[in-house]
Amino acid sequence: MTVVEVVDETGTHQTLRHQVDRLLAQVAPLVHPATGLALPERVVFRIVSPRTWQIQHRDMLRREFGQLGAQQPLRTLVPAVRKQAGARVSFRRHGTLLGEVTAAETLRRPRLRSETLLIPEGLEHIGVSFSEGHLIRVLAHEAVHQAQNLASKHRFSWTRCRSSGTGEAVAVVEEGHARWADRQITRQLLGAPVDPDTAPRSGHYLHVLRNEGIARLHTVLRARQETGCRLVEEAVRAVGTGRLNAVWTERLLLPTPQERNDPPLWGARLGRL
Repeated sequence: MTVVEVVDETGTHQTLRHQVDRLLAQVAPLVHPATGLALPERVVFRIVSPRTWQIQHRDMLRREFGQLGAQQPLRTLVPAVRKQAGARVSFRRHGTLLGEVTAAETLRRPRLRSETLLIPEGLEHIGVSFSEGHLIRVLAHEAVHQAQNLASKHRFSWTRCRSSGTGEAVAVVEEGHARWADRQITRQLLGAPVDPDTAPRSGHYLHVLRNEGIARLHTVLRARQETGCRLVEEAVRAVGTGRLNAVWTERLLLPTPQERNDPPLWGARLGRL
């Protein structure tokens, strides 16, 4: 049985806490029917300040960077090290601005625990605070990330043998799958999928997005979600969620660059294996 825990660590957003708790009671039971993935026994959502999000995101990057170095020989590690180092430099450069417009992130914590951080300021700036439907979409998206983490044991099989292209494939699959799943869940709860682009962005959000670095990160995330969603839609059509979910424990099932550009190729390969 899954227990959902919502904590307001700011001490000033109890109304949001009650709303999130109420909506997760509707969202959480739909994750497994939609995806075939189980949620952890304990699903934690924490309402935090932008500063807390920055610190904990940075700590996750540092921890996973260290784990990566301990797991692989140097000859296979160099491309991944460069990518990880680039991510850390980018976060140091843009982390403060990101904290102002990030609404939520699911973190991989020690001992295979997941926690979703909700940032009230970010929820407001991306327009989620003004629409319960958009909040439902965010909660569904992040709950699915918690289910993915459980299924992949925090990317265990992927990171043990990581090539230079594996990291991007992982990001595309995780983000695209969560985007596909939040569409299924919002369709079931609201009668139609929720499009995040219809949320009313604040002037401050649009101002921050004019920063070149932030705009680049936003473009990369959007492309991953759109590409991954098309991949997952095709895979589910071709082989169903059961076969698709083998990807969470088998690195060789991740889509190749060619398959990411041609989703039916990936669906066909999954069907042959």
